[in-house]
Amino acid sequence: MTEHRPSEVIYQVYPSSFADSDGDGLGDLKGILDKLDYIDTLGVDAVWISPVFLTPKEPDGDGGYAITDYREIDPKYGTVDDFKAILDKAHELGLRVYTDFVLAHTANDHDWFEKSRNREEPYEDYYVWHDGHKDEHGNRQPPNNWKSVFGGPAWNWDDKREQWYLHHFLASQPALNNNIEKVQDAVLDEMRFWLDMGVDGFRLDAMPFANHDPDLRNNPWRDGQWPRDSEHWEEQYFQHSICQDSTVHFIARIREMMDSYKDKKTTLGEAISGPDGGGDSVPVAASYVDAEKGLDMCYTNALMSIWEYPDAARVAGMVKHLEHHFPEGGNCNSASNHDIPRSASRMTKHVADENKDKAVRQLMDLFISLPGSFCMYQGEELGLPAARIPEDIPLDKLQDPVAHTKGLEHSRDGARTPFPWDSSKKNLGFSESDAPYLPTPESHKNRAVDLQEKDPNSMLNFTRDRLKWRKAQPALQKGKTSVVDNIPAPLLGFVRESKEQSILCLFNMSSAQQSIKLSDYFNEKQCKSMNIKKDETVTLEAYGSAFYGDKPVAVNVNTKTGQKKKAPKTGT
Repeated sequence: MTEHRPSEVIYQVYPSSFADSDGDGLGDLKGILDKLDYIDTLGVDAVWISPVFLTPKEPDGDGGYAITDYREIDPKYGTVDDFKAILDKAHELGLRVYTDFVLAHTANDHDWFEKSRNREEPYEDYYVWHDGHKDEHGNRQPPNNWKSVFGGPAWNWDDKREQWYLHHFLASQPALNNNIEKVQDAVLDEMRFWLDMGVDGFRLDAMPFANHDPDLRNNPWRDGQWPRDSEHWEEQYFQHSICQDSTVHFIARIREMMDSYKDKKTTLGEAISGPDGGGDSVPVAASYVDAEKGLDMCYTNALMSIWEYPDAARVAGMVKHLEHHFPEGGNCNSASNHDIPRSASRMTKHVADENKDKAVRQLMDLFISLPGSFCMYQGEELGLPAARIPEDIPLDKLQDPVAHTKGLEHSRDGARTPFPWDSSKKNLGFSESDAPYLPTPESHKNRAVDLQEKDPNSMLNFTRDRLKWRKAQPALQKGKTSVVDNIPAPLLGFVRESKEQSILCLFNMSSAQQSIKLSDYFNEKQCKSMNIKKDETVTLEAYGSAFYGDKPVAVNVNTKTGQKKKAPKTGT
């Protein structure tokens, strides 16, 4: 039987809002260091730390994703020594550490960009520059119709160089010209700095934006209409601006470098934008993943594009789509992160209040049983809802520049509020500051870690138990997946199958109790392999989950000390 490559569970930390060690209101590296033991108790394999490199001041810094210097830690987060301390302790705990790496753009105050503006060699073409053209009135116009994800044209005029430069996001984030090898060489050198320090891999930001059409041709409009009243990013088909085949060749060079290290170095790509207005990024992501010459894995918009509780048909279609495009594995399931509203709010907005907690738990069951790895955003293990604007975050406290470029409904601050550590403390234990990075929502108080630690039935302990259980199931870590098409909705069933094991993952995707006789849908051999009893009627409560064929969780005990031993943790 052909299996998927082994998967893993990754915990994303957004440094600004995780833990503040010095009371200045902003999370920092020492705060992360102090909380590594907590992360380890979750049972994850790796920690992804969002950018802590030097950036311009907000809003131009875009929450850390506009890089002024790849090799310098921003003083607001700490020092390189603080980062090394995280590496040392994480490795002692058996946790791998993945740092964010932004390879599609830098900040506009990066030394490369300053030299490129001055046309200094070899930096003259490190970025995407063009003269543009003049309209009939003699006014300067951008080279083409490409749009910024954050609103407006994807081009900005630079008075010093007297040319337009490309930026897919903020004007403070000029696009690197990764079409040319010397720029790729420079990017790879920056990666080596952190790999040599001991990081175990990278989360690679905005992979579909890494390359562009060198002829800078216009993108077609999705509806074919021109002229038009509105010109937004999501209304274009990105035939030329992003999602270029040349990115695969760049990735091959990245993989070659990563494989030059003795210890495994992992690559997790962000690929959440497909060519058709940003939709369906799965095929693009799959083209980046390869066991020998591509990325180890990518996360996509498969789950992130769900803005209501999904029905059985939608999830079944998603599972088939993922399995089709990732036949050997490499998919990473991610439902929330720093850029998108939290799954506990976004995916349950039409679920009745009395059922929301059940639905959130079912979602966690789904996330960990889908084919591929699982990337869990900080607070997802607590069932945190998104903060509301302006109820939880007053307008004058907003940090995200997208709120100003695209409107309040697009603000990402609702997913970036401080982590609630202690319900009895100021700012729920995040910081002693009177002016924290973002306000702490009152609605997060009853979900604070200290309260959930004491409750054996809490979402936190449910997540811990589920992740521990997942580690004991070979089929969930590397098994192939097949949807059971004849199980009637609102029930959803799919089978994960490895050489050692077959598991039926069964979900009631509705608010009403459902009953089913499973032996009607499987032959005798299948029933035996999954411990399904003949003619037994199974009843699932509202938003209930059930698993058949799973193995009990084994606890390794050191016979000399009587202490539990940590299971070894390896990369993808």
